[in-house]
Amino acid sequence: MNPDRTIPSGLGAAGRNPEQAEPAVAGAGPASSPAWPDAAHTPLLLIAHAEGERTDGMKQARRALGLKAPIVVPYERLLAGVSLPDAAAEAGLPAGSVPFIRLDAPGEHFPVERALIALGSPERDDGDSLLPLRGRPDPYRLSLRASLALEERPMRLMHPSQWFRGFCRLLARIRAEAAAAWPQALFWNDPAEIAVMFDKRAAHRRLREAGVGVPALLAEPESLGGYEAVREAMAKRRMFRVFLKLAFGSGASGVIAYQVNPRTGAEIAATTLAVETYIQRPGIFYNTGSVRTLTDSESIRKLIGYLCGHGIHAERWIPKASLHGRALDLRQLVAFGAAGHSVIRAGETPITNLHLRSRRLSPAESGLPQETLEAARGEALAAMRTFPRSASAGIDVLTDRVSGRAYVADVNPFGDLLRRTQFEGLDPYAWENKRWLEAGAKQTDHAGNTGSAEHVEHVQHVQHVDPAVSRRTLHT
Repeated sequence: MNPDRTIPSGLGAAGRNPEQAEPAVAGAGPASSPAWPDAAHTPLLLIAHAEGERTDGMKQARRALGLKAPIVVPYERLLAGVSLPDAAAEAGLPAGSVPFIRLDAPGEHFPVERALIALGSPERDDGDSLLPLRGRPDPYRLSLRASLALEERPMRLMHPSQWFRGFCRLLARIRAEAAAAWPQALFWNDPAEIAVMFDKRAAHRRLREAGVGVPALLAEPESLGGYEAVREAMAKRRMFRVFLKLAFGSGASGVIAYQVNPRTGAEIAATTLAVETYIQRPGIFYNTGSVRTLTDSESIRKLIGYLCGHGIHAERWIPKASLHGRALDLRQLVAFGAAGHSVIRAGETPITNLHLRSRRLSPAESGLPQETLEAARGEALAAMRTFPRSASAGIDVLTDRVSGRAYVADVNPFGDLLRRTQFEGLDPYAWENKRWLEAGAKQTDHAGNTGSAEHVEHVQHVQHVDPAVSRRTLHT
């Protein structure tokens, strides 16, 4: 074996490592998936930003497949108080139509971020029916007025737990208004399941209970009230290398790869998170855009305390398979029951997100054995099955370089923005729509109906898409 390449053989779902994998819970199997609507005749209602790479990508993919353009409802309209049915009508949804509703990522748009923080304010409390772990209070809650007065500060973490509270409130409202307006309508990804996927604590719990491979939990999140609690849990579990994650962060935001020397107590943290401290007001926490290594205990204490205050997920640090000293993990796109695009990320640090100077590799370039890749895809499919009312997600999978075991590290409901990668000659958005066409046709056949000639033609048409779709490039 090449000494620069640490690559274990893959283990299937039965190959559990009792030290690193959480136990399965009997009887926790998922429900069956819904009957997806006919893609050739059902309008796609896209709740997203009016403009941007994601929205444009979906429009171009559907045009290339001969499907009608999505009807785009901007998040800003809903957050301005316009109801979903009214916003859909404004956007061009024909009267009497029952749409298939897809929500895309609400991030990277400061007016929307500010409005969601405002929606999470105490004045807007509504019971928080979709908020996981809703019994835990947010720190330093901002009033409605203070939320609306926020100004954009690139890289700064404004108020992540209040933002997530507001996002869950919007998800609940969208679900309720859709049910009232279109009782038969389905979601691409169900709002309640989006809330669970987005919360790493809740997603880990669901996957663990279904027997999906996940890194062992350091402690239940409710017990981790601060830095001291994290250190005590590490000593009690003898788990001296952990990943600490902001429960609803994305793009490595609020992630700390943390380790403690059990003999000396010396600690080291790798993170993009930093803080400006003040005497008479809370500190300002922000992302630096690069991974830094910290050994100063007071700085580490503040960062861990921040994660604990807003919501922390803490799990065992799995030693990843590597290539020439670079840690490897995999983003696997799953849609409508199939595994498609795979991107291998090779990082110089334990945190492998591509915007942190990690390298993008194809599965073939990674050197990972086929059985390892198949095990990772299998675990990703198993993870997706735990969300039976949702069609797609980008699922991050890592392989233990010692045991060969595949572990699911994250389930991203908006994880299909994958640049410069193809599967079956299609970019991710085109492939997802092709999968929808095929899933709708299959369910029509199971119902004893061969489907319309137009639907069959659409399914066949995906084999001859516009070459521009094959040339388009997208990101993780």
